[in-house]
This record gives sequence, structure tokens and C-alpha cells, in this order.
Amino acid sequence: MPKIKEVKPGSLAEELDLQPGDELIRINGTTINDIVDLQFALADETIDMEIKRANGEIWQIEVDKDYDEGLGVEWEHPTVDRVHLCHNKCVFCFVDQIPGQMRKTLNVRDDDYRLSFLHGNFVTLTNLKDGELERIVRLKMSPLNISVHTTNPTLRVRMLGNKKSGEILNQIAYLAEHGIEMNTQIVLCPEWNDGEELDRTIRELAPFYPAVRTLSVVPVGLTRHRRGLHKLRGCTPEEARTVVNQIRAWQEKLRPELHTSFVHAADEFYVLANEPVPPSDYYDDFSQTENGVGVIRTFLDEMDEALPRAPKTLSTARRKVGIVTSVSAEKTIRESLARLDGVHGLHYEVFPVVNNFYGNNVSVAGLLTGTDIMAQLAGKVAHLDTVLVPDIMLKDDDDICLDDYRIEDIERALKTDITVVPATGTGLVFGTLGYTQALPPRRRYEATLRSMAQAQ
Repeated sequence: MPKIKEVKPGSLAEELDLQPGDELIRINGTTINDIVDLQFALADETIDMEIKRANGEIWQIEVDKDYDEGLGVEWEHPTVDRVHLCHNKCVFCFVDQIPGQMRKTLNVRDDDYRLSFLHGNFVTLTNLKDGELERIVRLKMSPLNISVHTTNPTLRVRMLGNKKSGEILNQIAYLAEHGIEMNTQIVLCPEWNDGEELDRTIRELAPFYPAVRTLSVVPVGLTRHRRGLHKLRGCTPEEARTVVNQIRAWQEKLRPELHTSFVHAADEFYVLANEPVPPSDYYDDFSQTENGVGVIRTFLDEMDEALPRAPKTLSTARRKVGIVTSVSAEKTIRESLARLDGVHGLHYEVFPVVNNFYGNNVSVAGLLTGTDIMAQLAGKVAHLDTVLVPDIMLKDDDDICLDDYRIEDIERALKTDITVVPATGTGLVFGTLGYTQALPPRRRYEATLRSMAQAQ
């Protein structure tokens, strides 16, 4: 039964005097087995709840509420019951490459279609129980995000280490036939699913459009913590250039047929190939930015919008700012900041932080740690008024880095102020000029690491 972990202030649950430890037995006579049952049951405007209090008492509560208004609680498990774990043995699994001392939530290997529907996680569909594919269709759980990697059945079994993996095209066909939309992805591993295999996967997925809305191709993420794992390597700049050109050729072929690009390369391929990112219309509806597709273009477009709106002067007479960024984003950040060079009294310094914690093959800002920031900026920033840190480094709802260092820990170590800003063009412009009060609410994540783990 769903058990309440936390009641949010000002929520419907608080008004009903629900408490942590209370269990939800039924809504309108329906037993609640998981988060999907709960979401559908709570959609009604009048609900009759049966609650088992922590002291064992059974309460019957009838309440009128707004349509789709939630209870305002955090459940003991995000899926209400227990998360469906992944039993694959993927050759590229990112969770296998996480140091053992990391927080436990980052080491959970899940493959839960409910989290795909509700939160956008990528799933492989290889860990479905009997009847769950039919349940997805029956409840119209659309869209889903699906990790395909390859449509070659034999190769997919090898890459995912699960004998059920070869059924992916049949599963996609069934979902498409019943009106379920899907976003798909390929984690590209050189000498495994690139080259002709990449062509095959694109060729076999494209006919499912528009049910299969998009296909992203992302480079395999490899940390230095790979002892005992499959021998994999990342793409070389030449291989990245090949991938970019290969996908561009497919787009030119598919656009006249589908009126969409359909397949997209992640930004990291363009950075590695030293090629400019495409214009906005290349990315269609930007539906896979959380997967690293079109993030740089979105950032650049935001810069174009933010600069005309930004104040022409600093918030103080003089301002000295440091900007923390990743190695892969350094060029974009420097070129963007050059547009602020005419602001009188502004002094800024860019600090690309090498990811020694995971290994220098990991070059995205969302995987930077407090350890590396403190080590590499030590003695370099005490003269600055503040150092800007992108919010994608931090855990949801708290100022905690992946390695559990807090922002105040970094401030003490570096002897300077830290300002956390959205990892957007607006965040960079207004943060650098000192008008942080004008910024939109910060986005908070369980960090990119969690997303990568779920995707792979």
C-alpha cells in the first residue's frame, strides 16, 4: 500500500490531517497498487479515501477538490509501490561506472515504464512483466521514452545482456499500432552499433513516424571507474564527424518524406567534431534537450533573447565574476560572454573544470563535482565578488553536489561567494551582470548523472 513519507505545507493532505506513516488503502473503492492507479484515481473531483493511520486506525475521508489536484505528499517510493529494477547487463551501463561511495539513489538501476511515462526516463522494455505492454496501451500511457540502441536483434541481445532484448521492433510496432507515441535513443558505442548498424536502426525506426516521434544519437559515457567491465572506447573526433555527416544525410533524406528531421545527434558530437551546432529549425520541437540534443542551440538562442532585455550597466559600480563551466561548454561560454565585453566595470574569468572525479572522458557540466571545483579553483577566485555555478550540478531541492558537498562547503574552501544560476543564456547574462533577482526560478535536478543512468 502507498505509504506517506512527507506531507507538504499548505497541501490538501495537510488540510485533511494526513501524517507521515499513513497508508492509502483505497480511493473510491479501488485498491491503489502503484502511482498510475493513484494518478487516475485522484483525477476525480470527489474522492472517498480509506486511510490506515500509523497507529492502526482506519479513517474514511470524503473530500471535494479541484480536477487533477494532488494530495501534496511525497510517497515512500516514487512509484508508490517499489520501482521496477533493471535486470539487463548493458555493456555501456553508466550505473556500473559510478564510484561506490556515491549516494545510494544514484546506484539504483531502474527500468520502469511508469517513470518513463511520468518523468521522461528512458526504458528498454526488456524488463516488462506479463501484461504490462497491454497495460501501457489500455491506460494510454503516452509518450514513452525508449532506449533502442540497435534494432538488430542479435546485436541488441549482446549489448543489453538480456535474451528478451531482440523483441524491440515487435514491441514498438505494437505500441505504434495502438496509438502510443515514443521518443527513442541510441547510445552510440564505436565498433558496436555505429556505421552500418546505425544506418539500419534509423532505417527501421523511421517508418514508425509519427508514433516514433524522434530518435536521438548520444555518445557512450565512460568514466574511469570501469574495472572488470567490457572494453569500450569513446568516439574520436574523426568518428564524431562521421556520425554528424551520417545523421545529416539521413535528415536530408527524411525531411521531404516525413516533414521532420526525425533523427538528431547529441551536442557532444558537434563539440568533439569541432563543428558548429545547427540552426533551430534543425531540432524540430526540441523534444530531446534533456538527452543533450539541442542544448547548445537553445542556450545560444536564449542569449540572443536575453541580451536586448538585460540592463546595460552592472548592479554595482564594478563587478568581478568567475564562471564555472565544463570542458565541452567552454568554447560556447567564452564566445557568449564576449558579447558583454562592452559593459563598463565588468571583469569576468571562465573556469573550465576538468572532471577528474569521473575521468576526463566525462565533459558535461551536469556531472561536475564539488571535489573538482574546489581542487581546481583553489587560490584562484578569492579576489572575485562571486563565482557562478550552473544549477544542473545540484541535487533536486537542495544545494548538494553529486559527491555530497554543499555550496557552503565550496564557499568556505574557496573563500568566496557562490551564486547558483540557471544553466541558460538568461542565467549567464543576468548572473554575470549581477541581476540574479530577475532570473526565473532555478531548475533543480537529481543531476545529469541520474538521467544518464536511466537512459543507459
